[in-house]
Amino acid sequence: MNNKSGFILPLLILATLGMLGVLGYLYIQIPDTDKPEIIRQIQKKVNISPLAGAAEPTAEIAITKEGFVPQTVSVVAGQQVTFVNKNNAAHRIAPYPKSAFNNLPAFDSEDLQPTDSFTYSFEKIGTFTIADSLNPYKYKVTVIVQ
Repeated sequence: MNNKSGFILPLLILATLGMLGVLGYLYIQIPDTDKPEIIRQIQKKVNISPLAGAAEPTAEIAITKEGFVPQTVSVVAGQQVTFVNKNNAAHRIAPYPKSAFNNLPAFDSEDLQPTDSFTYSFEKIGTFTIADSLNPYKYKVTVIVQ
């Protein structure tokens, strides 16, 4: 009887560690945008890259009748963000206020007609406000680059 219980405990520990390893591997495959902020901060501090060696996926921001969706997006330096006009009106995406243009060189979508898109690679770390220059008070989005 003692031999069996002495064998079962290490077996249970190994099985538990194996399951935790598999769950941990599956968890790092989840895109960062779906993880809680605390997990992203821990990964940044210990330098864990969920897709080491792979390019970061493009983040997408929709331009709708109600405004930008989402209204805040977090990306890593070098990651691209695509703005897609899903509204019936034209929009022109640019840094806000206009004096912020120097922080984001070449960021000007020109007029985006319905279904048009504009992609920009955010290279500088910081927090940037982007607006529709045709209606900057209604259409604003915050892009956080880490």
